[in-house]
Amino acid sequence: MSQTHADAPSVEAAPIAPVRGSRRRGPSFWNTRRGVSLLQAIVIGLILASWELSARIGLINPNLLSQPSQVVGRIVSLFAGEEIYTATIYGHLWTTLQELLSGYAIGVVLGLATGLIFARSRLITRVFQPYILAAYSIPKIALAPLFIMFLGIGIVSKIAIVTVGVFFMIFFNTFAGVVSVNEEYIQAARIMGASQWRIFQRVILPAAMPAVFTGFKMGVPFAMIGAIVGEFIAATEGLGYLIIHATSLFDPSTLFAGIFFLVLVTWTMGQLINLAEGRLLRWQPRRRQPEATATSSH
Repeated sequence: MSQTHADAPSVEAAPIAPVRGSRRRGPSFWNTRRGVSLLQAIVIGLILASWELSARIGLINPNLLSQPSQVVGRIVSLFAGEEIYTATIYGHLWTTLQELLSGYAIGVVLGLATGLIFARSRLITRVFQPYILAAYSIPKIALAPLFIMFLGIGIVSKIAIVTVGVFFMIFFNTFAGVVSVNEEYIQAARIMGASQWRIFQRVILPAAMPAVFTGFKMGVPFAMIGAIVGEFIAATEGLGYLIIHATSLFDPSTLFAGIFFLVLVTWTMGQLINLAEGRLLRWQPRRRQPEATATSSH
């Protein structure tokens, strides 16, 4: 018996030969961030080139859809301070930004507070859930004339429209984030003597923050939609007023220039929220970037 054990080959002494082709290869260039950005630029370039060419050869009417070269020229002239429809582009931007940022801030505060209260009280949720869902089901564009009727055509009515649109995005995501927190973590913190505020600060809030930031990002386009819809109905300045006025005058270059500034503001706000999310949620496990994976594989 002992001889058998002595003759048995040692597992440690038997080297394992690497399998040919088993080495993981990094992603191709087109799967990296730079590659995706390049593809996105190519897509935009093709769309703009097709649009320009179609207008030049007569496939589309430039008097109805304009063409990229004319739109770019219009954007440049607006940046230079040309007055358009009662104000410069900076005046229109400032009006829309006041409505957008004020309504967004109020909607965020109300949505966070209401979402936290509902998520931590089952009774409140059961009582008020039907009313919240009923209010959410009403199209916000249908509420715009009501706000303007009661609050006037000034900036206050636009802020109210923006607030309503943002509120529901923040509320639902905050509610979902808090409800999804593992109750065992809360009980463990309570057993260790943590106060309610400490539990909220150290357990509930960090666990819910990813969902809350999703609500922040989803709220940006809804805020812009609210501001623009309000300006469509009744306004004397703002990007929505600029766009609807250009439409009524069959001025497609100004129309697309207004849309460009609208997209620019929305994109900038989204990027700022992404930056804040990256700073505040650095503790979260992140997927490796494609470039890092490619580097480590080599």
